[in-house]
Amino acid sequence: MTQLTLDGGRKITVDDIRRNPLWLPARILELLDGQFIDDILLRYEGDASTIAFEEGSSLFLDDEIQELLEFEEIPVAGYQRGLPRVALATRKGLGVRVSEDMRRENNIGAINRQVLALTNTMIRARFLAMRQLVMNPAIPTIPASAAWNTSSGRPRKDFAAAMEVVASAGNDTVDTTENYEADTTVMPGSITPILLDNEDFLKVYGGDMASKNIAYTGKLEQDVLGMLGLKARFWPNDRVLVCQRKTIGFYTDPRPLEVTPLYPEGNGPNGGPTESHRVDATMKRGMGIDQPLAACWITGVVED
Repeated sequence: MTQLTLDGGRKITVDDIRRNPLWLPARILELLDGQFIDDILLRYEGDASTIAFEEGSSLFLDDEIQELLEFEEIPVAGYQRGLPRVALATRKGLGVRVSEDMRRENNIGAINRQVLALTNTMIRARFLAMRQLVMNPAIPTIPASAAWNTSSGRPRKDFAAAMEVVASAGNDTVDTTENYEADTTVMPGSITPILLDNEDFLKVYGGDMASKNIAYTGKLEQDVLGMLGLKARFWPNDRVLVCQRKTIGFYTDPRPLEVTPLYPEGNGPNGGPTESHRVDATMKRGMGIDQPLAACWITGVVED
């Protein structure tokens, strides 16, 4: 557990935290920075609380660009519209307390544990919301050629197959695609030890690449077949998502994440009748998947 410290390395006390109401929220926001998977996968679409969108709309117009004579009217083209959908932003929040007893006893460990628990809980909430979102049945699914924790497992082949599913998505009747390009894969944390023991995945780490061998480093590279590799907490253990980030879906932020300064719970000395101060973390976000074909699930990557 990380020890809370002031600038210069001096250990901070609970009394220091009480005297500086902005310190604790700043620490919480620092720990949450860059931890939300939806910030990485989804694009920003404004601040509306209710979002009407179309799932699966074409990214191209119906007509090709036209050659025009002088003074000729510029034509207007339509596009294939998707299924109407609605996403709602919901407000969520949670707070933690600093009691007078914590201050008098300088129980900094209790502060550490609360901060860690609060940030973990908020991270989990956003991961679970994103996980529910990408379980959309409109996202294509392919089975792994064989479970990756078996001798027949070929994860690189399966990644390539999923990337091709994304790249080839489009209108078969006119032999065109939507020009999606898979650039991100999201894997459960439990996949690392499996890939550490998979010969197909490790075989490319030879020659000049030997120093990057995950069997040697003990961790996955961020680049997996040219894709950004994300190891996700709270993700299904039997499947891997391949997608084009910022294309697959969107989010809106009517109330971006904020943490209040430390404040007394009631009027009066020492925090009022409960003798406690608190900080509250709140956020309100709406999310939607509007281009499900910009993603593909690989299922059956683990054999029970």
